[in-house]
Amino acid sequence: MRVLPSCFLWLSFAATQAMAQTSAQPSKPAAQALLDNYTPVTLEELAAPPASDWLMWRGTPNHWAYSQLDQINKGNVDSLRLAWSWTMEPGKQETTPLVHDGIMFLPQACDYIEAVDATDGTPLWEYRRPEVDHAAPLSCANRNGTLYKDQLILATRDAYIVSLNATTGEVTWEVQVGDWTVGQHYSGGPQVFNGKIITGMSGCYYINTSCWITAHDADTGEELWRRNTIPRIGEPNGESWGDLPNEQRRGGSAWMPASFDPELNLIFIGIAVPIPWGTIQRDTKGGDVLYTNSTLALDAETGEIDWYFQHIPGGNWDQDHPFERLIVETDVVPDADAVSWLNPNIDSSARRKVITGVPGKPGIVWTLDAATGDFLWATETNFQNVIVGVDVEKRQGITNPELDITEIAQRKLVCPTTQGGINWNSVGYSPQTNLLYAPTNNTCMTFFLRPVEPTVGAHHQSAVSRPTEGPEDDGMVGLFSAVDVATGATRWSHKQRAGIGGSVLTTAGGLVFVSDDARRFRAFDADTGEILWEQVLNSAAGGYPVSYSVDGVQYIAIAAGQGVNYRIHTPEIQQRRGGNVLYVFRLPESNN
Repeated sequence: MRVLPSCFLWLSFAATQAMAQTSAQPSKPAAQALLDNYTPVTLEELAAPPASDWLMWRGTPNHWAYSQLDQINKGNVDSLRLAWSWTMEPGKQETTPLVHDGIMFLPQACDYIEAVDATDGTPLWEYRRPEVDHAAPLSCANRNGTLYKDQLILATRDAYIVSLNATTGEVTWEVQVGDWTVGQHYSGGPQVFNGKIITGMSGCYYINTSCWITAHDADTGEELWRRNTIPRIGEPNGESWGDLPNEQRRGGSAWMPASFDPELNLIFIGIAVPIPWGTIQRDTKGGDVLYTNSTLALDAETGEIDWYFQHIPGGNWDQDHPFERLIVETDVVPDADAVSWLNPNIDSSARRKVITGVPGKPGIVWTLDAATGDFLWATETNFQNVIVGVDVEKRQGITNPELDITEIAQRKLVCPTTQGGINWNSVGYSPQTNLLYAPTNNTCMTFFLRPVEPTVGAHHQSAVSRPTEGPEDDGMVGLFSAVDVATGATRWSHKQRAGIGGSVLTTAGGLVFVSDDARRFRAFDADTGEILWEQVLNSAAGGYPVSYSVDGVQYIAIAAGQGVNYRIHTPEIQQRRGGNVLYVFRLPESNN
């Protein structure tokens, strides 16, 4: 492994700036030519993106976060160097750079957008949405947009879907979907599947009632269908909320983007927790409170629920399950000795499409049949004590009865914390290895509920969580695991003191990239877990890493700054606030 000193990044940065001052900057006509040569993104490209581009959140509709590029590989990644960097908007750093035809689009905090030259960061245009005095504390998060035709499509903090002209940044249309004055907002961005914009509304952790998933015409923004994430009285599964009136059925935010399978014509999306968190606060009398903490499979044409699986029925501990659902075709041969829970009635080991990944904070890899929703197997990564089994027939997880909360202020040791073994930082998958790469963390908390008015439904007011040592605490917080999607066996794992709050990128070069709380951005050997390269950034990386190519040169990009971190468990690992910077790496010209 070749480890580059922290000073190298800044020396490289200084050299880059010096070169920028002494060499010819792209002229205004050259920048205009870049914009003039922009080609519309087709539905066919969205379904199977070219290797040179990164058109949506995790690269493809199946959410693999896999780049087909292999110019940067195991043999030369130790030569990876800074190509350019760019100072970004302050605030919540959760961005995904998008790239098409050599132009990079950067959705940033509070709906500030920039388009830049993907080879050197030369700015092309910017868009800043007017500020609103938003009540919801997490509303400035902006994880992604998506490209379609000549549009950059965004979902905003004031609950609009907006289409910008990709070459000018001008608004071509916008539609209001929710009401930001009651806390609704978008944090997980839109996806375009078969000409439909699919978005999930968030903000239902605050003062409003339930959330929903909608489909919109990608050319006009017209709403085509809407699916509520919480059933009302009289609707199917509405009884799972007991006698609670509709206006008190709160939560169910859909705050991460959906995935899509065109052959099944199904959209897969995760739903978050009920609000308030505790059953006794909601007065739902032990009901399952569907469809919170569930995987939903929706008919792409109608939005009807084709099937669902509830990972945590009821729920008391803010153990969200809204994260990405990966779609993988694989043999299904789970190893009974390797997985935590197994469906004993699996009738075939033949290849099938599965929904896999780490959909929730407990850090469990779940694998479901994509066509039917049948449970296949699940296995733990980090230590957790929330889920103790699976009810195969009822299609739901079984929670730990020892953690049941029967009265306000009753203290329980819960693992992981409300920060989760994993949060909105994402896993990745490589078709080369058939491995799922999961960045998770070992954390525990003392948890108790507060008294709240049932009409408030506030987010962090309903409970208290205090980090504490767990029963298996060895001081190693961060855990990076490679799990076989066919068998459920852990092929390799990497443990470390620093938490791993970064998202994963896999590549055809046999590499897996991820970042951590100690500001390390690393490349692992996808087969063995060996660290082949690392760079110390100015800050932990809150953004999603991507790879793209321009004129035959492959780049790796990552946005550093405020994101998920676990430093409360490692107080010796410090970082100043702010520091949002985009870093873009490439090989030296001699290596290309």
